[in-house]
Amino acid sequence: MRRAIVPIVLLIVAGAGLATFFALRASPEPVTSTYFLMDTVLTVKTTGADAAAINEHLHALAVGVDNMTSYYTAGSETVRVNAAAGKGPVSVSPEYAALLKTAVAVEAIDQGRTFDIAISPVSSLWGFTTKDFRIPSAKEISDTLAYSHSDQLVLSDTTVQLRDSRSRIDLGGIAKGYSLDIMEEYLKTVTPQPQQVIVDFGGNLLLYSGGRKHDWKIGIRDPRGQGIIGYVRSGDAFVATSGDYQRYFERDGRRYCHIIDPSTGYPGTLNQSATVITDIQPMHGAIGDALGKVFFCSSAETQRSLFQTVEGQGIVGIVLVDAAGTQSTLGPINFVPTAAQ
Repeated sequence: MRRAIVPIVLLIVAGAGLATFFALRASPEPVTSTYFLMDTVLTVKTTGADAAAINEHLHALAVGVDNMTSYYTAGSETVRVNAAAGKGPVSVSPEYAALLKTAVAVEAIDQGRTFDIAISPVSSLWGFTTKDFRIPSAKEISDTLAYSHSDQLVLSDTTVQLRDSRSRIDLGGIAKGYSLDIMEEYLKTVTPQPQQVIVDFGGNLLLYSGGRKHDWKIGIRDPRGQGIIGYVRSGDAFVATSGDYQRYFERDGRRYCHIIDPSTGYPGTLNQSATVITDIQPMHGAIGDALGKVFFCSSAETQRSLFQTVEGQGIVGIVLVDAAGTQSTLGPINFVPTAAQ
């Protein structure tokens, strides 16, 4: 397997699928902290206030979300729900229930055809949960898809049930974005306020200045090369990129990425990357994270239709790179290609 490694160089914060440029002020000096969490890199860069303490607290918040949502960590709410599959309902925290409801709401945008938190058993067939990569047979995929959709999931207030004992849920497609939501809520309470904070969590970004900065320069990473293909400008925002170069393996010259198309059970092939920019509102980090998978697994025609559905719900814009490398945008954003600079 080849794993894409995203460098962080000087003024460029490169996430899985994008880079963020920002202007450094002469004083105070920014404080950068790097951690490893949720099988990816978490980088926090804070300027002003008690930057080091802020960074540590943001990391602690992400750890808390990981402890709640992890597919692997013993005692997490996801592990408890999966262990009880086919046995009956499980009580969960209000926070976990709210996150599940948000995930299901995003699934409903396209009837679960492009994003489904219950697709985990199919991901396991491909080896993405165990890292023992393989190409399963068509029959294996078909048989497993029968119990790998969210129709197996029953939500009632703060109880969760999986009907089939073989069903599993995995919140890896929304948890990093949700972590950014929790971080942003905390940052609003900090006194004195930092001048700016950039959180890069495995390709999900939080760009925060308390509303003072309106010219964040968000670069979109080249899915098939080094550097960026262009950039857009934005105010404070959440940014999420889903790409076929983040986690993948190759067989006979063909790339198989970790983003499984729930409608087929095969890795998505329609696009190289989808970057979703959402405004700073509660749960928009989580929603943007999940929508990245929705648009990644959709055709151009479907993408346009889906955007009409979500437009006006905090989506600032979307930058897309299809399988052929063709770049396009949705929404009122101005994408400036690198070649035009």
